[in-house]
Amino acid sequence: IPTFFNLKEHNPSVEYKPFVLFVGRIEKQKGLMTLVKAFETLPYKLKIIGFSNDGYEDELKKHLGTEDNGTTYGKNRNIEFLGKKSFEEIVPYLKTCLCTTVPSEWYDNFPNALIESYAFKKAVIATNFGSLQYMVEEGKTGLKFKYADLDDLREKICWMFEHTEEAKLMGETGYELVETVYSPEAHYDTLMKLMTEVMASKKSSKS
Repeated sequence: IPTFFNLKEHNPSVEYKPFVLFVGRIEKQKGLMTLVKAFETLPYKLKIIGFSNDGYEDELKKHLGTEDNGTTYGKNRNIEFLGKKSFEEIVPYLKTCLCTTVPSEWYDNFPNALIESYAFKKAVIATNFGSLQYMVEEGKTGLKFKYADLDDLREKICWMFEHTEEAKLMGETGYELVETVYSPEAHYDTLMKLMTEVMASKKSSKS
């Protein structure tokens, strides 16, 4: 039974500006090194929101080498670390990004970042791995790339920037899922159906 998303803003007004957004913990298993390597030589912008408990953010910045005013890195000065933010502070970025990315290299269960992306009509570029391969429908709600495959990820990033209308349509399809499959009502109905089946099974086994 999937987690639900409680839409506080129905049919949000969004834009599709030329940057990709990552939201989450800045840790090795989240696939951040693969992500920054994909972006560091591309002409496209990446904004990273999150924090690191183990200093991994510093490792990423060290890899990128160059910096501009303390926040922007990469050969093209196109990778920006925005630090830890509250969800209210993250919303404006979700409303304006072209798409989001979940490049995890471990078994994420049901990442909130993905369903939050759908809630603001944004497609997702995700690893074809673990639960993510089922949460993102290729070409309909986003794109999937091979596990830790730098070239494949770079190809998917370029595709999104070169097909912005398709990216917008995929985001809108994701939003439809938040209103149906991932709604509080659908979650409740599915949960109650399961409970009813379990109780019926127990009664049947006693009789």
